[in-house]
Amino acid sequence: MRYGYFDSEIVGTDSEGMPIFDRAETSDLFRLLFSKLVSNGVLADPSDCFQVVAAEGLNVTVRPGFGMINGAFAYDDAEATLTLEKAPASYSRIDRVVLRCNYADRLCELVVKTGTVANTPVAPEIVQPAAGDYYELGLATITVGTNATAVTQANITDTRLDSTVCGFITQLIDHLDTSVFFDQLDQFYAEFVSKTESDYQLSREEYLAMCQDIVDTLNTFEQTAESDFDIWFQSIKDKLAGDVAGALQNQIDALTETIFLDKYGLCNKVTAITKNEAGETTGILETDEGAQVTAQTTFQKDAEGSTTAIVTVITPVAGNYFYTKTAAFETTDSNGSKTITESYTQTIKEE
Repeated sequence: MRYGYFDSEIVGTDSEGMPIFDRAETSDLFRLLFSKLVSNGVLADPSDCFQVVAAEGLNVTVRPGFGMINGAFAYDDAEATLTLEKAPASYSRIDRVVLRCNYADRLCELVVKTGTVANTPVAPEIVQPAAGDYYELGLATITVGTNATAVTQANITDTRLDSTVCGFITQLIDHLDTSVFFDQLDQFYAEFVSKTESDYQLSREEYLAMCQDIVDTLNTFEQTAESDFDIWFQSIKDKLAGDVAGALQNQIDALTETIFLDKYGLCNKVTAITKNEAGETTGILETDEGAQVTAQTTFQKDAEGSTTAIVTVITPVAGNYFYTKTAAFETTDSNGSKTITESYTQTIKEE
């Protein structure tokens, strides 16, 4: 185990008479400490930390800055001037300005890496090995055109924000171990899948039961419809006696008139509106002339007094059924938007 730093004590001398310390450590342990605490990159504040800007001719200026490279730091409180190689006579090239940690020479330095001339040039690669003599952060790339005698700011691409080549220094949170959170998320996912499968099985059973209810309802309807038809047929036989064609035409005319009146709501009727003590409408009863059909409308409300559904029960004197129309209201957002769902049911009259 390596650890530090603690005060050293002299435990002897070497062959040249130099003291030997029992807690002495190399600089790589110091760099290791900082590499575990902060990430590689340059400071985000000030915003021009180690920024590359155009200068006179084929020169560029690097602003003062502070950077971290694998625990080693580089600090310059003055601007640095770098000179690019002569522009190519044909085609162009892309140079790269890097902040380099030079382990071999035991220093950090600003370096121009000259690109290769090509019809479609690319910038020199960044050297970022796991081990070696150099480790680099890319500050900027510079396009040098054919026979160019000067560099403009438009030729310079700032790459300090690109975390794949440089990036900004981040703090301890950048190195947070999320494995525990992942395990919790994985457990949650497993439980969610298990519950979903259980809910699906339950929903499937409910769906099949609902389908069976529909089949039963259709069977009941078939039986009652047949009975209604038999009753109607017995009654119509007498009406069709004699002049069959004339009687049938009268039946058709009467049915046509009834359908027309029903479609356009043309009928004589009396409407009674019931209100409570607060003056709110609680029910509406509509009765047509001759009291052959009644329509009773009621309003369902929630605890706040808002209408949640309007239910209208239509009961004709003739026939074996009464009919219910339900309009349900549901608030869908905080603005008061609503959806209205209408449903219709046919119910056999109780004898």
